[in-house]
Amino acid sequence: MHGLLATLFLVGMGTAKQADAACQLLQVGELPVAMMNNSPVIPVSINGHAVQFLVDTGSALSMIWRSAGQDLNLDIVQSDMKFYGAGGADAAGVATVRDFGIAGATIHNVHLYAAGRGDSPGKSAGILGEDVLSHWDIEFDLSAGKIRLFIPKNCNGDQVVYWAQSYFMTKLVGAPPNTNWLQAHVILNGHEVVAMFDTGASLSTVTSQALRQSGIKAEGAPVTAGETRGLAGKQIDTTAAVFPTLTIGQETVQNVKLRIADLFGKNTETMLGSLVARSIVDNPDMIIGADFFMAHRIYVARSQGKIYFTYKGGPVFQNFVGNTPAPSGEAGAADATKQ
Repeated sequence: MHGLLATLFLVGMGTAKQADAACQLLQVGELPVAMMNNSPVIPVSINGHAVQFLVDTGSALSMIWRSAGQDLNLDIVQSDMKFYGAGGADAAGVATVRDFGIAGATIHNVHLYAAGRGDSPGKSAGILGEDVLSHWDIEFDLSAGKIRLFIPKNCNGDQVVYWAQSYFMTKLVGAPPNTNWLQAHVILNGHEVVAMFDTGASLSTVTSQALRQSGIKAEGAPVTAGETRGLAGKQIDTTAAVFPTLTIGQETVQNVKLRIADLFGKNTETMLGSLVARSIVDNPDMIIGADFFMAHRIYVARSQGKIYFTYKGGPVFQNFVGNTPAPSGEAGAADATKQ
């Protein structure tokens, strides 16, 4: 993906609004965004075929879905990589794309990992993941159909919130090795938990493991909320319940209805010399999904280790009863490790 990364640095080069005499935001790209199954996708082309890639801050690596690669007649060569997502793992191959088009530029001979069981999730062809996204500060303005990439110069604080005078802010916390996930502490019913901000997850979800371990209680008994499927194509049953409060930064939302699911229980391997299956990745307690992103304008200041956001309107969290796809192939997290 190095060619793709270098090209994105050159696309749309220009200067964004100068918010402060000492702070300049160099806008290096603006990507047009559409919402597919409540998650953001951007137009790309593969060998001349127009397709869509999911912009997924919850995926450690960019990839193409195996079924999409086969539909596009790509040669997929097996590799020694394994991807871990909600609902289990899947071995990955490598596909070579002769011509990869993005943001008006074409990159040649791009190598993409190919993984995922079943049909192309959400009908996207693949994922633009953190291996690419983490190289910039990023503004997510999804309700306006835009994602903007920035390189900040001499910006050490809230000057990056150039569109508003007031804002909310939360500090990023360390992510598992080789993931670059956007993780922060949030307060659910008075309990501090680790949340991953994941544009690839259509709906925000708290893990059943986190509820058991922390003792967090919902108001009333959870109700059945359908199912989702992860990277390995296995069914994940979900419920939904109302929680009195959820605080992210300085913003507190009351009577939050969240999905509950055992997202990562199958992400285990039995190590040599042990009979106990252990988790492969240090997974988050909950997922802040694209529903939160749609209700806010968000500036991810990786250069500062912070997320700034302002409320734009509408419901902060959305919940739909019935079967809801996980467009990124995982309800929250993807990782890749050597087998």
